[in-house]
Formats: sequence, C-alpha cells, structure tokens
Amino acid sequence: MKMKEVKYAALFGGSGKNRESKEYKETLLIGSFLAEKGYAVKNGGYGGMMEAVSKGITDEGGKAVGVTCKQVGPEKGNDFLTETIVTETLYQRLEILIDNTDLFIVQKGGIGTLSEVFLTLDIIRKESKVNRPKIFLIGDFWNEIINSLKLNIIPECEHDLFTVLSDYEELKRIISRTGKSS
Repeated sequence: MKMKEVKYAALFGGSGKNRESKEYKETLLIGSFLAEKGYAVKNGGYGGMMEAVSKGITDEGGKAVGVTCKQVGPEKGNDFLTETIVTETLYQRLEILIDNTDLFIVQKGGIGTLSEVFLTLDIIRKESKVNRPKIFLIGDFWNEIINSLKLNIIPECEHDLFTVLSDYEELKRIISRTGKSS
C-alpha cells in the first residue's frame, strides 16, 4: 500500500512579539485551518507569525516544522513546534522552507520576509505551471508593492505566481472552494 504524501505549506512573516496584533491572531487561525486541511506547516521557527502558525496548527493536532538558523538566532525554536530543523546558513534554511512545499502564505514582515518571498518566486517560476505552488500574500498593504513589481519588474506571464488577499477569510474561501492551493 502506498503511503500518503505529506502536503506542506510554508508561512513567511515577521518575528514581532505583539500577540495582540491583527496579523498574529489571523495567523493562529491560518495554522488551525491548514491543520484541518491536512497540511504540515514549515516556518522559520521563531516568534511572531512563526509562533502563531505553529500554535494554530499544533492546537489542532497538526505538524509544525520550524527551520531555525545559527546565523539568525538560537537553535531552539518556539514552544509550539513538533519538529525543529537547525541549519547553519540562511540559504540552507530557505532551501528547506521552499523545497517540497505545496502552498506559500506570506504575512506582514520585514526584510527577512521579503527575501523569502523573492527567492521563492524565483525558484517556483521555473517549475511547470501545472504543478507550481501558489503564493498568497495576506493583507491589502501588499497591493501597492505587488502592483509596482508587476508594472516595473515582473513580466506579465509570471503575474499568476502570487495573489494578494485581504485577510484570512479570503484565504479560507479560496482554499475551501478549490480544495487545494491553486
């Protein structure tokens, strides 16, 4: 009997400690929803959005994989991880986060989040359009950034690589409607 393959989602987002922020609360819900949909979630393993998605998924009995990095911080990740992978470099960390991932979700973050998004875009744009994972950027603030990139940098044939969504509810509707991330 063939074993079922694990579906992986990766969440990129800031490491801020404000557990009362809209993004943190929303990311808890995203983690819970992804667990319900059968995803294991990879993330950077530290605080902020990474902690929120880990807590959300493990509260539902799902798997949260934190990929920590000696260049960034301590080897130990947040308290809600079910597995921790420790890397030496950011490049190794991003490779693990991107490899074999079916769905990418991006919350508000800083330079680290942007570097994760841009490297992911560059890697997945080379994959077959049939099996290419989708990137969902959560929050209307992304519209100005993405529209500028589409207008000035990213060719039209690659505009389908990502979608800006207003909030968690829109993400939930899209994934529930299609049954998958594409």
